Order: sequence, then structure tokens, then C-alpha cells
Amino acid sequence: MRDKEEATPAKYSLLISDLREAVFESSGRADPAARQAAATGEALPEPWSSYTMKVRDEPWEVTDSDIENLKSAGHSEDEIFEMTVAAAVGASLYALDAGLRTLHAHRPD
Repeated sequence: MRDKEEATPAKYSLLISDLREAVFESSGRADPAARQAAATGEALPEPWSSYTMKVRDEPWEVTDSDIENLKSAGHSEDEIFEMTVAAAVGASLYALDAGLRTLHAHRPD
């Protein structure tokens, strides 16, 4: 069983790397630096800052009016999609990293 547990991070590391590249580095409507900031909570101009924070921290609170506010500010649906995915993936990767750190900290030698 231990061999299977040890193989899991290695098994998924390439997939996670590919995901990071696709979401944060690939071409798109939203600037890659903005997508990275959306994922990590770095400074973004409004309305992106409050929107991506909501996606990362309280995604159940996102409403149609949030999307309409972004559209009213001149952002395209493609930009909104990319920034939403970046913020959600950033939150997920943060949770994954925290979980893996916890597992490794409590792993018997």
C-alpha cells in the first residue's frame, strides 16, 4: 500500500504541470500575468480583484450580476471564462498543496 501512496504525487505531477501551463501560460484573451494573479490573489484592478477573490474564496456566492458587472466594465465572455477558471484552478491547487503538505507532515517514516 505504501508504494501506491508514494506513486500518487509522481503520477499526477505531469498532469498538474500541464494544467498549470494550459491555464496560466497559454495564449488567450486574458493576459497570462492577470490569470496568474487571479489564481494567487495578487493585485488586480477592479472589478477583477473582487470577482476573482469571490471565485477563489466563496464560489457559491458568484451570481449573474457579478458576470454582468464584468461585461459592463468591457470584459468579454472569453476573458471572464479564463479569469474564472484561473481563480478556481488557483484555489484548487492551493488546497491540493496544503493537503499534500499535511499528509507528508503526518506520514510515519
